[in-house]
Amino acid sequence: MQSRASGRAVAQPVTNRTRIWGETTAILALFLDNVGVLVFFSGILIYTVNYPRQVILAHMTPGTALGVFLGDLVYTWLALRLRKLTGRTDITAMPLGLDTPSSIGLAFAVLRPAYVATHDAILTWQSA
Repeated sequence: MQSRASGRAVAQPVTNRTRIWGETTAILALFLDNVGVLVFFSGILIYTVNYPRQVILAHMTPGTALGVFLGDLVYTWLALRLRKLTGRTDITAMPLGLDTPSSIGLAFAVLRPAYVATHDAILTWQSA
């Protein structure tokens, strides 16, 4: 919003309702991004490496989801702790999740060579 007198942008006060809506949409966006990357990563492994679907669905996907969830909880706890220690209200948690370039690198540079060499999906998963 711009001030009529000066033409400069004027910051609007942040209400709890605005903050809650912003945090909710941020969590949803992070969740959907991670799901998309996980589906993409699984597709790379299944269709280019012939990695067993059962290992991906029974081990890799739940383990990744749990790890991201627990990591986000730790970052949230750290942010709340910092907020309490400093008295600042503009503290937020750093989002933790999967990123596409690293997932592609993991699939092609780590999991694929290990699986081609061993043909053991569980050993390959554990080595990554």
